[in-house]
Amino acid sequence: MKMPSLSKQQLKSKIDSLPRVNIALLPTPLQEAPRLSKELGVRILIKRDDLTGLAMGGNKVRHMDFCMADAIEKGAEVSLNINPWMSNNARIIGAASKIVGLDYINVAPASKLRPIQGNLLIQDILGTDLHLLDTSDHKKVHEYVDKLETKLIEQGKSVYNHVKEHMSRSSATISYMEATLEIDQQLENHEFVENLEVFIASGGAQGGLMLASQALNLPWNIHGVIVGKPEESYADVVTWSNNALNHLGFSERLDWSEVEQLDKYIGPGYAIPGEDCIEAIRMVAELEGILLDPVYTGKVMAAVIDYARNGKFNEQDTVLFIHTGGLPELFDFAEELKRRDYT
Repeated sequence: MKMPSLSKQQLKSKIDSLPRVNIALLPTPLQEAPRLSKELGVRILIKRDDLTGLAMGGNKVRHMDFCMADAIEKGAEVSLNINPWMSNNARIIGAASKIVGLDYINVAPASKLRPIQGNLLIQDILGTDLHLLDTSDHKKVHEYVDKLETKLIEQGKSVYNHVKEHMSRSSATISYMEATLEIDQQLENHEFVENLEVFIASGGAQGGLMLASQALNLPWNIHGVIVGKPEESYADVVTWSNNALNHLGFSERLDWSEVEQLDKYIGPGYAIPGEDCIEAIRMVAELEGILLDPVYTGKVMAAVIDYARNGKFNEQDTVLFIHTGGLPELFDFAEELKRRDYT
């Protein structure tokens, strides 16, 4: 696939044609990481999308500008979602739903005996109707949600079911096409960047950065880091991106052969940090005072560290690390992350 060449204004006009509510605090900072850069021997910039302003922030707040506008346009009264205990998506959809006046229900597979902390605690504080299931069986979970949706409709409620609504996921791609414009403008305030190596957790946001940087002819290489095995955490870059292209009126379609997904940094599994992830979290905290999370950004930074140590960057490269947030889950992994016992 070759995206048509667009000016920045043309791309912005495409995005601005979509319904939108302004939830995210934008632009987020783009900052140098001098001590981390010195440690790894490559210039590193950090895009602080952990600072988007809603319920402890994160990349998914950007998505909500478009997702919630879609829900409002469709006359929704209830926002219905499926996401497990560690889900940042569940937290942010919940907070955004409340802001626009929707009731929020989250069905959380394999969460029955989880302590109410981290993202689950924030959902509870927000007033979420939490359905904590003991099963993770895909068929059983979706049957449960279908019955719940039917019951709500019979009660006369208009339901925005995030599992079925394209914009709930395609908003990731759209919002990161817009973020590409934001980052490109911010780079003008930094020393000239000849080649940008972008690292982000693989998913719709990766697709947005890929599509927009290609359309704008930017010298960016987009590396998507997979954080879980497909059966645990399916980062569907292609379907979500192609749905986004459809929403924006493009006829072009992304193909899997064009998507780079790095699968060396999954560790023991989704939402289970390996030693490289733990090292990455500690390193960035100690050198830059910036906190990463053990589900997503810690694994992405582990990829950056590995690339640097193995000489995969050259003197012309600048690394752009997209900090997508996820910080509430630090507190679910205290035993793994603490440096020593204090008893």
